[in-house]
Amino acid sequence: MRDLALVHRLGEQGVVFQTQAALTNIPHPVRRAVVHMLVGGRHSTYVWKSDQRNAAGFAQLSWQHGNSSAHLACLATEPRVSDRDNQPVIDEDVWLPLLEDLTAEAGRHGFHNLIAEAAEDGPELPVLRQAGFVIYTRQDIWICDQPVENVTLDNMMPRQSVDDWDISVLYSNIIPGLIQSVEPNPPLDVGRNWILRENGELVALIHNFDGPVAGWMRLLIHPNAQTKPKTIISAALQQNPPSLEHPIYCCVRRYQSWLQGSLERAGFRPWGSQAVLVKHIVLHAQSRAPITTAVLGAQTVPGTSPSIQGFSQINGNYSH
Repeated sequence: MRDLALVHRLGEQGVVFQTQAALTNIPHPVRRAVVHMLVGGRHSTYVWKSDQRNAAGFAQLSWQHGNSSAHLACLATEPRVSDRDNQPVIDEDVWLPLLEDLTAEAGRHGFHNLIAEAAEDGPELPVLRQAGFVIYTRQDIWICDQPVENVTLDNMMPRQSVDDWDISVLYSNIIPGLIQSVEPNPPLDVGRNWILRENGELVALIHNFDGPVAGWMRLLIHPNAQTKPKTIISAALQQNPPSLEHPIYCCVRRYQSWLQGSLERAGFRPWGSQAVLVKHIVLHAQSRAPITTAVLGAQTVPGTSPSIQGFSQINGNYSH
């Protein structure tokens, strides 16, 4: 229970590195920890303490079943204040060994990669790179929170299992091979997925996930599709219309940057920009200072929420 208390105490100090979960849900590290402890699931919590017990922190991982990559969902440590301006700063002496031990623990559980999403100009990025993470791609987050044009497409249909082979072909034709090695499959087992066919060929996949706070959309549109991307996006928004109280976020990786103009014409505006980092786990190394795997977190436990950080704003102000 002392480890659970530590997660609760440090929860608001946490930095979230998994954008979709951060924007569509209210992150509750304690709840996640207790849920995993009681019933398992797709999250695990690791508590770290220094040998001298004068420093501590925790990190949470999330994953999809059957995927060899895990996401660094949240990381929190004891706050450290800068001597210069009396502002909280990252304590590299804690972050680096915590990330090193977390990598070893993830390797022992069979993961090959750790993925993190961080602001391009934020203080977390240099520390992650020191810890062995490398930038694989960059992504822009767009937001739509107003009513949009009513557009329908007769050939936009819900995804069925018979479509999965064609989806894999579309995925391999659009996603660079380096990214496929880390994120090998579209997320077909969560949310709702829509497809678009032209002359029998699958030319678009729209992934919609609706969370309690906001919706999340990912697009795979073939550059040779005859239907204009703006029309596809507008039709996709009709499946889950945005509002000021329940906006829709759309994540666009830089290798699909040609979609951004269509997003703007469909009613989206820029929200933030990030680097997507990956750390390869080569060996199932032994941890220098064993992590306490108190896979703790439960919906019946009121928990604090970490700050949704990791973004560099393109336009406007952003408050946590």
